[in-house]
Amino acid sequence: MNILSPKNQYLVRRGNIWHYSRRVPQNARKYIGTQFIKKSLGVSDVKEARRLRNIYSIQVDARFAASEHKISTDGDSSALPQASLRDLINYLRQYVAESDELAARHLVQKPPEDEEQRREMLKENEIALQVLKTHEDPNGQQWLYSVSNELLERAGAHLEDKALIAEFAELIRRGLIEIQSRALDRLEHNFAKTFHDVLFDPDRHPEITFGKLTDIFWEEKLEEYDQNSVSRKWVDKIQSNLSLLREAIGENLPLSKLNDDVVQGIRRILGRLPKNRNKLYKKLTIPAAVEAAQKDGHPTLDPTTQSQYLNTLVNVLDVGVRKGFLRHNPAAGVKPIKRQTLAASEKRLPWREDQIIKFFTGKFYQSCRPDSQNPYKKLDRDWRFWIPLVMLFTGARPNEISQLLVGDVKRTENGTWYIDVLESEDDHEKSIKTLSSRRMIPLHPELVKIGFLQFVDKIKSVNPTGRLFPNLTPDQNGNTAHYATRRLREKFIPEEIILDNRQTLYSLRHNVRDALRRIKAPPETLRAIAGWSPGSTSVSDDYGTPGNPDFHINSVEKIAYSGLDLSFLHIDGPVPSGSEK
Repeated sequence: MNILSPKNQYLVRRGNIWHYSRRVPQNARKYIGTQFIKKSLGVSDVKEARRLRNIYSIQVDARFAASEHKISTDGDSSALPQASLRDLINYLRQYVAESDELAARHLVQKPPEDEEQRREMLKENEIALQVLKTHEDPNGQQWLYSVSNELLERAGAHLEDKALIAEFAELIRRGLIEIQSRALDRLEHNFAKTFHDVLFDPDRHPEITFGKLTDIFWEEKLEEYDQNSVSRKWVDKIQSNLSLLREAIGENLPLSKLNDDVVQGIRRILGRLPKNRNKLYKKLTIPAAVEAAQKDGHPTLDPTTQSQYLNTLVNVLDVGVRKGFLRHNPAAGVKPIKRQTLAASEKRLPWREDQIIKFFTGKFYQSCRPDSQNPYKKLDRDWRFWIPLVMLFTGARPNEISQLLVGDVKRTENGTWYIDVLESEDDHEKSIKTLSSRRMIPLHPELVKIGFLQFVDKIKSVNPTGRLFPNLTPDQNGNTAHYATRRLREKFIPEEIILDNRQTLYSLRHNVRDALRRIKAPPETLRAIAGWSPGSTSVSDDYGTPGNPDFHINSVEKIAYSGLDLSFLHIDGPVPSGSEK
């Protein structure tokens, strides 16, 4: 197994056990305290290791973000967030529990050798208690100061309010007295009670924080994504949403404090957050990035992207309600402050008829005509030729076309040729955007006349189980169309036509939708061919085989574009009979 593959990023196998290993950035090592973050995941199954890796990576990302914040403020403690007493009490309770467990373990490993040594140990504990109970004792004050600094460092916060500092110091005093009192009980073999101060009752569970809730949410989601073969790109997107929410809300914020004020604060942050913040302002905190973007005149997140972040927040808090951590979801029904000015149907415009004609009859396609005197022979010829054409007559997405196998081009028993856009069990690299994208798309007669089936046979003769476009390799998200769409967008389309601001290669899907509407194709055809939901469905839509290509070939055959004549691309020769069903 290749442990260096993107799927196994940060994973190292030692023997049969997988470990998490991640290099700490050079400038963050001063604050993280190590060159590598290492952790045994305790599992031998690689899928389980990847799931645990993804959960732990969110925590590591948060630590890196905190270190970058410290770097940017150059150690200025005033730039750290103000700590709340509730948060610090949780850290103090954890400190008491850890210290007591360590002391108990040490006593078991190294008990007093005789009664005299036991009395000496009792005396030391009594002296320590006396020091702690004497407020003016300088040793006690230094003890409190040292523990206070450690807990504030754990919390990544600071205290300025003098009254709060004094109150926290007294709580620490109570905690240290609790530790010494338990130690005395063990030396005196007194096990009547497990605690002295009710603040440190072991059965009193610490309050769940937002960071802990996101961990619970993410663990559930990863299982769901794995079971449903959700694309890596979508998984990374949700993980990125969670990282920003943890940074903006604060992973140590108790859920009892996550109220409408916090939610409204997130709405305001998202409304001001710049696009591509991680690329343009990677080392800046959220407030600093917002300020820098305003000075630079950089655009903010559009309402659709803001909604995606807010939806993620709603989903996280829904888990909190389901688990009983929250009485209600304070983010339920929340929407971005700025409304979307464009309707969904207007966000991307179809190509105009003159653009379609000029592009598909332009220099490149002329060089691909069967009788061309100077035919185009570069390695990108196949995908450059077929991806736009197949989009124009099927409405398929670029990635759905680029990842096709030769065996995905099939024929029904009635003789209808179609493209089977379906994830197969033996091809785990394939990714489908949504469940509605799993469909069988009839081949338009124009594609057959241009020679699509002969092209498939040519590729099949080289590799009977390979991809139609073997030169297109997946990127880190498994998208085989990444390179092709970039080249079409940046070079090949501009060489032929000029697109408007809201026109892209994907606009060809809208052209197909409009073409089907012109012929009054039924809603089930729109859904079956290109995965568009008709807006409402009936129960009967889920029965039978509504996606059968034989039901929709008549509509597909009528897809046409006024003035477009591709007969110059037609080839002679028999159409392959085909045996795939």
